[in-house]
Amino acid sequence: MEVRKLSQLFCLLMASGSTAWGLPAELSSMENLQISVQADKITVQGTIVDANDEPLIGVSILEKGTTNGTVTSLDGAFTLSVSSSAQLEISYVGYKTLLLQANSVTKKIVMHEDTEVLDEVVVTALGIKRSEKALSYNVQEIGNETLTTVKDANFMNSLSGKVAGVNINASSSGMGGATRVVMRGPKSLTQSNQALYVVDGVPLGNRNGGDVGENKMYSNQPGGEGISDINPEDIESISVLSGPAAAALYGSAAAQGVIMITTKKGKEGKVSVTVTNSTQFSNPFKMPEFQNEYINRPGQYTSWGEKTPSKFGAFDPEKFFNTGTNVQNNVALTVGNDKNQTYMSVGTTNAAGIIPNNKYERYNWTFRNTTKFLQDKMTLDFGFNYVFSKDRNLMAQGQYYNPLVPLYLFPRGESFDAIRTFELWDPARGIYTQNWNYGDALSMQNPYWVAYRMDRPNRRHRYMANASLKYQIFDWLDVAGRLRFDRTTTKSEHKRYASTNTLFTGGSPYGFYRYTNSDDQNLYGDLMLNVNKHFNDFSIGANIGASMTRTQYINEGFQGGLKAPSNIFTPNAINYGFATNDNRPEYEHQKHYINSLFANVELGWKSMLYLTLTGRNDWDSALAGTTHESFFYPSVGVSGILSQMFKLPEFISYMKVRASWASVGSAIAPNISSGWRYEYNPKSQSYQTVTYKFPDTFYPERTDSWEAGLSAKFFNNAFSVDLTFYQSNTKNQTFLRQIAPGEGFDKEYIQTGNVRNRGLELSLGYNKTWNDFTWNSTFTYSMNRNKIIDLLENPNEVVNQGGLKGADIILKKGGTMGDVYSFTGFKSDIDGNYAVDKSGNVIRETLDNPTYMGSVLPKGNLGFSNDFSWKGINFGFLLTARLGGIVMSQTQALLDSYGASQASADARNKGGIPVNHGVVSPEAYYSVVGGENPIWSEYTYSATNLRLQELYIGYSFPREWLGGIGLDVSLTANNLWMLYCKAPFDPESTASTGTYYQGFDYFMQPSLRSLGFNIKLKF
Repeated sequence: MEVRKLSQLFCLLMASGSTAWGLPAELSSMENLQISVQADKITVQGTIVDANDEPLIGVSILEKGTTNGTVTSLDGAFTLSVSSSAQLEISYVGYKTLLLQANSVTKKIVMHEDTEVLDEVVVTALGIKRSEKALSYNVQEIGNETLTTVKDANFMNSLSGKVAGVNINASSSGMGGATRVVMRGPKSLTQSNQALYVVDGVPLGNRNGGDVGENKMYSNQPGGEGISDINPEDIESISVLSGPAAAALYGSAAAQGVIMITTKKGKEGKVSVTVTNSTQFSNPFKMPEFQNEYINRPGQYTSWGEKTPSKFGAFDPEKFFNTGTNVQNNVALTVGNDKNQTYMSVGTTNAAGIIPNNKYERYNWTFRNTTKFLQDKMTLDFGFNYVFSKDRNLMAQGQYYNPLVPLYLFPRGESFDAIRTFELWDPARGIYTQNWNYGDALSMQNPYWVAYRMDRPNRRHRYMANASLKYQIFDWLDVAGRLRFDRTTTKSEHKRYASTNTLFTGGSPYGFYRYTNSDDQNLYGDLMLNVNKHFNDFSIGANIGASMTRTQYINEGFQGGLKAPSNIFTPNAINYGFATNDNRPEYEHQKHYINSLFANVELGWKSMLYLTLTGRNDWDSALAGTTHESFFYPSVGVSGILSQMFKLPEFISYMKVRASWASVGSAIAPNISSGWRYEYNPKSQSYQTVTYKFPDTFYPERTDSWEAGLSAKFFNNAFSVDLTFYQSNTKNQTFLRQIAPGEGFDKEYIQTGNVRNRGLELSLGYNKTWNDFTWNSTFTYSMNRNKIIDLLENPNEVVNQGGLKGADIILKKGGTMGDVYSFTGFKSDIDGNYAVDKSGNVIRETLDNPTYMGSVLPKGNLGFSNDFSWKGINFGFLLTARLGGIVMSQTQALLDSYGASQASADARNKGGIPVNHGVVSPEAYYSVVGGENPIWSEYTYSATNLRLQELYIGYSFPREWLGGIGLDVSLTANNLWMLYCKAPFDPESTASTGTYYQGFDYFMQPSLRSLGFNIKLKF
């Protein structure tokens, strides 16, 4: 019921035919009359509430036999002038219709749920609230408790496994990292496939720093993202709009789906204060298996020595990690009367990761006020958010800037305690220098030095101000305008101290410094005319408007090796006279403008049949200077309530069918078509002409999609089914590719390609109460099949997206966007056996035609949640599973070649590795099969896994025990138990939130198991 109450405004769209349901009319009791008489007219006033005394918003009050009517306001109140003998039809979806004499209306009218037809109002595109039964596409609603029961520093991770059709992967970068959210499969070959975030109907700027970029094996370390700035305690509910039809009104970014966030606002009544605390402790969840039976040979880093215990004791890499902590506190206040409501909150997040010196802090201040004036016809809603956050040393994976490489490979016969003191005083230089005496294999350094003396702090200030003004012209017509300004300033630094490997200091022995200041600004505004009108059996709801978006991003700074003296981390200490790719200035400036006109029309008949049409036209600055500077995209959908059209078996409480089609346009990336085609060359410290060939006309990338679905409820609404089939095709993809320089160009932009995603989403629910016991269960399943229908003009031409050494993601016609090919393999003899060298060892060869290894994309995802409550005791758990796909581990390949893995010890214990009819020593075998360029068939694993993802148990104390104070306490766990997994790392972790580089493990930070507790006080 809470979702319904928080998702109401335009319910009048469906109310006109509600008496056609054949429901019995009920009369309320008559007391506290609020009627004023004028001639033969009377003015009726009242407030409509539900059985819990909560106001119902958008209830239809209609003078029977006329079109004279109104709807209730945010506090459930209404005023209507009618004839003295009139009858009032009071209807609301999901509730029994009331038929009252106008002269007997009470001050407070109580409506009761209709157990035969239970409908909900949900938040859809542009913040428009619509009846669930009118929707022609799939929308999934998530309440606040889903986000706050088992908390994460980035609240989006709390949705994993709870929404069908959405893949959510937490970044392995540590506390404060970004999250990868992809709906219904990746669609765009070159642009972002991340979902669009919308807060209170307005798109939110979400610059995502989680994509590690092109230099993947060398660990361009990631950052956070804008959506993680949102305080989960400020969120009322989330609507997941997974298909383009649901999001067509939002334009360019909506082709990837939308996460609609509705935040809390003040409520009428006495002052209410809520205090919450969530404390979580984390440790590594899934790690490689290491060996301690064999030590290293003297002077060698690899552990291929004798089988004997180390004189320094067994080495456990897990002891390097700290216990991670995540402490979130929040205080929220709400107060209001019938004219003015205010919500305020202060939230803090203080988190530390398992990697030493990885920290994340966030401080949120939120204010929101809603007020009415001009006889309640004008409503002003104003909000302001300030967020200060800082993070330090986010680390995903890779060979460089990664303490896990020297940690995992550390020679088993040496003393790790000896390097815990990671720096020693050098009297000759007058500074502390790195304590590391193990050579330069893989450019490794002391892991503690990497963590503490290759420091990467970031500080962010974010200001978000939004306002909406709505004027009720008539009962059926209003005009509303909204404006949101969002600005984020970030200072980022990299400090690499003297005695760091000079590979990372631009060749300087004095250290390295990089600093950037960025200013990210987003301005959004729209103006809408909203119509909600009834004509006998027909209803019309329309939204017509215009919007504008202005974004600007400026990033400027410098980086380079330092001059003497050492470790002076200021811009003036950079050696600008030594120009290289590492020693250079940084400057980036982007502007992007979009102006739009849009319309949404919903036609209803007898509250059982609906037709929805949308259209939008964008004028996008990315297309400036091209032949077509604007583009139009429409959608159409229908839905029908079969349970109202036909007499169905008694066990069917509700049944709806729906279908929709949408076409969503997305302009090319900004600045591609600019006439200023130059790039800066750091080595020459000058600009050079970009020799790119451009097509005569740039077309917007376009996603055409359709979906069809069924929603049903059975056995008095206890059991529910939601099933959706969908398909999307994304065309006009923009590529930059190399060409022969014969025409005077080095590269050219082309537009081609067609990526198809086809799949289904299934959600099953069961909710039943027996006396004091309630069981709520939800099962979700989704599958998606991704296929590249067309790629380039030459069907045999492919696009290599890179990956690990010897294993790349290659795009080709007929394949998927996650196909991995290996360029290495075992050399075979003419009989098909392993070819061997003189010592009998296997031989690796580079393949002329790479071998297909599989796709990193999952074939299906499962989620199974259960929540139980009994007399204040709450218990719940969530099981999640991924089905299909592959992952690959460079970590395991290097552990094997260094003799540090348990697999290498097992092979030695067995006397060697069988090859053909002989046995090869494990050291020789893994020197060929493992390492930096392994034979990938040996290090490719199934990504299928099953886990107990969440578990909690709590108790809500009776208020009378504490003098009216509400107290809830609970114990929580996340990633508690991996029930099935064949990979040596967590297949659900990702080093990059970008489109590619999924499923690759190169010393990736382990995923986390967390245990903690929650406390909630409400006064």
